Amino acid sequence: MFASLSPLAVAGLLVLSASVRATEVVTLTSGEWLPYISPSLPHYGPLSRIVSEAFALEGVEVRYLFRPWSRAYVEGAGEGVNGTMVWSTLGRDTERERRFHISDAVFDGQSVFFHLKTFPFRWQGYAALAKVRVGGTAGYEYAFDKYPFIQVDRTAASDEQNFRKLLARRFDVFPSNLDVGRQIMRSTLTPAEAEQITWDVHPYNITHYHLLLNKEHADNVRYLALFNKGLRRLKESGRYAEYLRVLK
Repeated sequence: MFASLSPLAVAGLLVLSASVRATEVVTLTSGEWLPYISPSLPHYGPLSRIVSEAFALEGVEVRYLFRPWSRAYVEGAGEGVNGTMVWSTLGRDTERERRFHISDAVFDGQSVFFHLKTFPFRWQGYAALAKVRVGGTAGYEYAFDKYPFIQVDRTAASDEQNFRKLLARRFDVFPSNLDVGRQIMRSTLTPAEAEQITWDVHPYNITHYHLLLNKEHADNVRYLALFNKGLRRLKESGRYAEYLRVLK
């Protein structure tokens, strides 16, 4: 096809062809959050897959840098990367709103109360928790922390330890993200232990998680619009729901 062109013209066409095929790239930091995000999971987990494919629909490739969560946040706000995923926001003027452009919700996480099957529990509002022993994880903030009448045992350093304490009847209920709690039950408890635990099907809180693109990069305003558009297309296609089915 290039027979009638000069070598210089052919080279120009090849450069043009390569530039047309080139894909824009954004770099995101993230921590590990099983079963949603992990460098050990296919596609880096279902939430990473959703972010990657939403961008891909608009011609943008994503590269991930996995860090401890605190470092992922700090690096995500700097000039070296475009942003970080996934984070909740309070919907008011906070540091995250000041430092980042915030995407449409990537995922809505359900927070539920896990309890032993021998302890009858039904979510009936925060007031009822005044009479219930509640377990919590050190360093965590919970939606009900603003209620002083709810006492929370935060002596455990991890959610995994709290499931052990729940089995030992050290408290009555343990609040956790539903999918995270089920993952812990599958991966750290024996089948006999897991069989003793259930959860109230009514979430006490729904948390919206977002992609954060920092305000250091002028292109991030455009990337945010592209991501939101791609996310809508992904949901309309049915693939968004398909990717989340691995959590069931």
